[in-house]
Amino acid sequence: MSRQKSEQEHLQMIGTKNCDQPETKTLLITTVDKYETNIVQGNRDNWSNRVVYLLSIIGFVVDLGNVWRFPTTCYRNGGGAFLIPYFTFLFLVGLPCMYMELAIGQYHRLGYLTIWNKICPPLKGIGYSMLIINFYVLSYYNTIIAWSIHYCIASFRAVVPWTFCKNDWNTENCYSLHGKQILNITSNVSASSADEYFERRMLKSHLSPSINLLGSLQWELVGCSMLVFLLIYLSIFKGVKTAGKAIWFTALVPYFVLIILLFRSLTLDGIFEGLKYYVAPSFERLSEYSVWQAAAVQIFFSLGPGFGVLLSYASFTDKHDNVSNTALTASLINCCTSLLYGTVVFAGLGYLSYRLKSDVRQFTESNMGLVFVVYPEILTSIRGAPFFSVLFFIMLITLGLDSVFAGAESVYTALSDEFPKLARCPRVSRAFVVLIPFLASIPTLTHGGKYVVHFMDFFGTSPSIMFIVLSELVATVWLYGIDRFNQDVETMTGRKPSIYWRITCRYIAPGILLVLYVCSFIQFDSQEFLSFGGQKTAVKVSIAGWIMSTISTLPIPVYAIWWFIFRREKKISQQTTATTIIG
Repeated sequence: MSRQKSEQEHLQMIGTKNCDQPETKTLLITTVDKYETNIVQGNRDNWSNRVVYLLSIIGFVVDLGNVWRFPTTCYRNGGGAFLIPYFTFLFLVGLPCMYMELAIGQYHRLGYLTIWNKICPPLKGIGYSMLIINFYVLSYYNTIIAWSIHYCIASFRAVVPWTFCKNDWNTENCYSLHGKQILNITSNVSASSADEYFERRMLKSHLSPSINLLGSLQWELVGCSMLVFLLIYLSIFKGVKTAGKAIWFTALVPYFVLIILLFRSLTLDGIFEGLKYYVAPSFERLSEYSVWQAAAVQIFFSLGPGFGVLLSYASFTDKHDNVSNTALTASLINCCTSLLYGTVVFAGLGYLSYRLKSDVRQFTESNMGLVFVVYPEILTSIRGAPFFSVLFFIMLITLGLDSVFAGAESVYTALSDEFPKLARCPRVSRAFVVLIPFLASIPTLTHGGKYVVHFMDFFGTSPSIMFIVLSELVATVWLYGIDRFNQDVETMTGRKPSIYWRITCRYIAPGILLVLYVCSFIQFDSQEFLSFGGQKTAVKVSIAGWIMSTISTLPIPVYAIWWFIFRREKKISQQTTATTIIG
């Protein structure tokens, strides 16, 4: 504190002695700006090395969506032909948005609230929208990890509990891959032993007919969720120092397990039937708008711009890191990982259809079911099922953890940069960052929790995240200015962005995002919400969902209006006063 005081006195002395000189005025303002920036960044942590930084980015972008979202999206939208729009939008939308966030975060070294004071003050609402989005995601995404923990613990036995239909939670319509019970599959109301374990044993969703009646808390899941949030806190309680250590485990273990599952899957019978459905191209589907929209949304959400995590993580790295290399490496690893997970999943589906003598299509209707029903069912028929089951769910846990503790750390970074008092008690502040989403997640831990998870997954990010990133691009490359942005990148890396980055960031990516955002309203389909229980419930859910989505985007226009009415006049008044004093 004494050092800061002496520096302030020194600045005042400079201003008092030389305020009548124009060049001193410029020097004084520049020095004060640098001083204020240093106060915010004075105790800023840094990644221990570039490898840890790159692993952290990869850990964030490679998450549960690579396992349960990409394979079914690829299959439903033309198989191998889907890769054409997928990689098109990777290079036209995903990479430019990722590059832009990494660049501004690395240059300004601030969280996603404070950074807009440097780029475009009227659009500081972008940061508050990111904050809301992160709390939305943390309030339900951790529940999916809690489900994985439940399954992982349940796998530590000689026979995994979803193998047979001889348990208290099973019904007469249950069928299993093992024994004579498999004959019951001919019934229209039949359900597999893995399906009934997921619905009737773990979720107990049969006790909740719709989202209107959530039922009681699932105390087993509450305990698993508490464990998830404890792991998140232990990973971030010392900032990037502990996160950097945790990332070695959470980012690398999924690839170790992926290699094991990949080799095991490729030795099963009937796998080519599954792989055929996965990669066989249907080029006629490329004429459909929905396929291109699905590709853009998939690549957009898989790389994670708009959440502020990339921006926050980049603020802890070396200012001279090669931004384009980081963006290219992380995005290509993410895409290759998605393709490999799809190979594992659809090889398993081919084996399952071979055992049941049924069509692969019937197993690809639900994303969540693919992870928590179909693949666990596949594992029951593999020799060493408990071992592979434990590995599979450890993979899911680690895939989810490095994404959620990235989100939690980005929230703390943004708040502590904006409100420095929070940085005085970092461990307590981080505890509250973890505690608040846990309390908000309680409805997802009830008998009807799966409805809430579905609701949050559908409305929590899309389409508001598209509007947030569109606003980011406009603020950075149009209002802040592409020339200033290029100069910032040149200062860091020694060269300006290539023409590819300049054109995509300024023209192509904003244009595509605008079209996608508008089409997200035009393509609205009320049938999507019937799964929540009845037509009346679907209408109520859709209204509540659009309200929630609007709340997350509202800070952008509201803050801009407030800034132009109040802050702009205050800033002009301060500049006039400063000019009068100096002049």
